[in-house]
Amino acid sequence: MKRTCLILLITALFAGLYCTETEKSGSEGIPEASIRATSLDSAVTVSITIPADHHAYLNKGPHENLIPVDFDWAPAIQAGKLTREPTLDSSPEGEQEESTGALVLRGTGEFVFSDAGGASGADVRVRTQICNEISGMCFRPTWQTVSIQ
Repeated sequence: MKRTCLILLITALFAGLYCTETEKSGSEGIPEASIRATSLDSAVTVSITIPADHHAYLNKGPHENLIPVDFDWAPAIQAGKLTREPTLDSSPEGEQEESTGALVLRGTGEFVFSDAGGASGADVRVRTQICNEISGMCFRPTWQTVSIQ
Protein backbone atom coordinates (compact mmCIF):
# COMPACT_ATOMS: atom_id res chain seq x y z
CA MET A 1 0.00 0.00 0.00
CA LYS A 2 2.76 2.45 0.96
CA ARG A 3 4.68 1.56 -2.21
CA THR A 4 1.61 2.22 -4.39
CA CYS A 5 1.05 5.60 -2.73
CA LEU A 6 4.70 6.51 -3.17
CA ILE A 7 4.61 5.57 -6.87
CA LEU A 8 1.45 7.65 -7.38
CA LEU A 9 3.01 10.62 -5.61
CA ILE A 10 6.20 10.44 -7.67
CA THR A 11 4.18 10.08 -10.89
CA ALA A 12 2.07 13.14 -10.02
CA LEU A 13 5.15 15.22 -9.21
CA PHE A 14 6.93 14.08 -12.38
CA ALA A 15 3.89 14.88 -14.54
CA GLY A 16 3.66 18.34 -12.98
CA LEU A 17 7.19 19.16 -14.14
CA TYR A 18 6.15 18.78 -17.77
CA CYS A 19 3.13 21.10 -17.80
CA THR A 20 4.01 24.10 -19.93
CA GLU A 21 2.63 27.60 -19.62
CA THR A 22 0.76 27.04 -22.89
CA GLU A 23 -1.10 24.11 -21.38
CA LYS A 24 -2.21 26.31 -18.50
CA SER A 25 -3.19 29.29 -20.63
CA GLY A 26 -6.87 28.60 -21.24
CA SER A 27 -9.95 28.26 -19.13
CA GLU A 28 -9.50 25.51 -16.54
CA GLY A 29 -6.01 24.73 -17.86
CA ILE A 30 -7.14 24.01 -21.41
CA PRO A 31 -4.99 25.64 -24.10
CA GLU A 32 -6.92 28.13 -26.20
CA ALA A 33 -6.55 29.53 -29.65
CA SER A 34 -6.01 33.26 -29.96
CA ILE A 35 -8.76 34.58 -32.25
CA ARG A 36 -9.23 37.95 -33.94
CA ALA A 37 -11.93 39.02 -36.41
CA THR A 38 -11.68 42.08 -38.66
CA SER A 39 -14.06 43.56 -41.20
CA LEU A 40 -12.99 45.28 -44.42
CA ASP A 41 -15.54 46.30 -47.04
CA SER A 42 -17.92 43.33 -47.27
CA ALA A 43 -15.47 40.69 -46.02
CA VAL A 44 -14.65 39.41 -42.54
CA THR A 45 -11.28 37.79 -41.82
CA VAL A 46 -11.05 35.54 -38.79
CA SER A 47 -7.44 34.93 -37.78
CA ILE A 48 -6.80 31.94 -35.51
CA THR A 49 -3.47 31.30 -33.79
CA ILE A 50 -2.90 27.87 -32.27
CA PRO A 51 -0.44 27.59 -29.34
CA ALA A 52 3.03 26.15 -30.06
CA ASP A 53 3.27 22.34 -30.04
CA HIS A 54 -0.48 22.07 -30.63
CA HIS A 55 -2.84 21.86 -33.59
CA ALA A 56 -6.54 22.20 -34.42
CA TYR A 57 -8.39 20.18 -37.03
CA LEU A 58 -9.53 21.84 -40.27
CA ASN A 59 -11.74 18.92 -41.33
CA LYS A 60 -13.42 15.87 -39.81
CA GLY A 61 -10.81 13.48 -41.24
CA PRO A 62 -11.38 10.45 -43.46
CA HIS A 63 -13.44 8.68 -40.78
CA GLU A 64 -15.58 11.80 -40.06
CA ASN A 65 -14.79 11.49 -36.33
CA LEU A 66 -12.76 14.65 -35.60
CA ILE A 67 -13.97 18.09 -34.50
CA PRO A 68 -12.86 20.84 -36.90
CA VAL A 69 -12.77 24.62 -36.48
CA ASP A 70 -16.33 25.92 -36.86
CA PHE A 71 -18.11 29.27 -36.91
CA ASP A 72 -21.45 30.34 -35.46
CA TRP A 73 -22.78 33.58 -36.96
CA ALA A 74 -26.06 33.54 -34.99
CA PRO A 75 -24.99 36.34 -32.61
CA ALA A 76 -24.31 38.70 -35.56
CA ILE A 77 -27.59 37.73 -37.25
CA GLN A 78 -29.59 38.13 -34.02
CA ALA A 79 -28.01 41.56 -33.47
CA GLY A 80 -29.20 42.62 -36.94
CA LYS A 81 -25.65 43.13 -38.22
CA LEU A 82 -26.00 40.32 -40.80
CA THR A 83 -29.08 39.03 -42.59
CA ARG A 84 -27.59 35.59 -43.22
CA GLU A 85 -24.49 33.52 -42.60
CA PRO A 86 -21.51 34.79 -44.66
CA THR A 87 -19.89 32.64 -47.35
CA LEU A 88 -16.50 31.07 -46.60
CA ASP A 89 -14.23 32.18 -49.47
CA SER A 90 -10.88 30.89 -48.26
CA SER A 91 -9.38 28.98 -45.37
CA PRO A 92 -5.88 27.80 -44.44
CA GLU A 93 -4.54 24.90 -46.49
CA GLY A 94 -3.30 23.15 -43.38
CA GLU A 95 -1.02 20.16 -43.18
CA GLN A 96 -2.05 16.53 -43.38
CA GLU A 97 -1.53 14.71 -40.11
CA GLU A 98 -0.21 11.20 -40.70
CA SER A 99 -1.86 9.50 -37.74
CA THR A 100 -5.42 10.65 -38.55
CA GLY A 101 -5.26 11.61 -42.23
CA ALA A 102 -6.93 14.92 -41.34
CA LEU A 103 -5.88 18.45 -42.20
CA VAL A 104 -4.56 20.37 -39.20
CA LEU A 105 -3.84 24.01 -38.49
CA ARG A 106 -0.54 24.84 -36.80
CA GLY A 107 0.50 28.40 -36.05
CA THR A 108 -1.79 31.04 -37.56
CA GLY A 109 -4.42 30.68 -40.26
CA GLU A 110 -6.96 33.05 -41.77
CA PHE A 111 -10.55 32.30 -42.73
CA VAL A 112 -12.08 34.86 -45.10
CA PHE A 113 -15.85 35.25 -45.38
CA SER A 114 -17.67 37.35 -48.01
CA ASP A 115 -21.17 38.85 -47.94
CA ALA A 116 -20.52 40.16 -44.44
CA GLY A 117 -20.97 43.90 -44.98
CA GLY A 118 -21.96 45.74 -41.84
CA ALA A 119 -20.66 43.04 -39.49
CA SER A 120 -18.28 45.39 -37.70
CA GLY A 121 -19.10 45.45 -34.00
CA ALA A 122 -20.99 42.15 -34.15
CA ASP A 123 -19.95 38.94 -32.43
CA VAL A 124 -19.04 35.62 -34.01
CA ARG A 125 -18.51 32.39 -32.08
CA VAL A 126 -15.57 30.18 -33.06
CA ARG A 127 -15.15 26.55 -32.00
CA THR A 128 -11.72 24.97 -31.78
CA GLN A 129 -10.42 21.73 -30.37
CA ILE A 130 -6.76 22.00 -29.44
CA CYS A 131 -4.58 18.88 -29.51
CA ASN A 132 -1.15 18.59 -27.93
CA GLU A 133 1.38 17.23 -30.44
CA ILE A 134 3.83 16.05 -27.78
CA SER A 135 1.46 14.06 -25.56
CA GLY A 136 -1.10 13.28 -28.29
CA MET A 137 -3.87 14.51 -25.98
CA CYS A 138 -6.82 16.44 -27.42
CA PHE A 139 -8.70 18.78 -25.12
CA ARG A 140 -12.45 19.22 -25.16
CA PRO A 141 -13.68 21.63 -27.82
CA THR A 142 -14.33 25.20 -26.72
CA TRP A 143 -16.37 28.05 -28.15
CA GLN A 144 -14.94 31.56 -27.99
CA THR A 145 -16.91 34.70 -28.79
CA VAL A 146 -15.01 37.46 -30.58
CA SER A 147 -16.15 40.90 -31.62
CA ILE A 148 -15.59 41.81 -35.25
CA GLN A 149 -13.41 44.93 -35.44
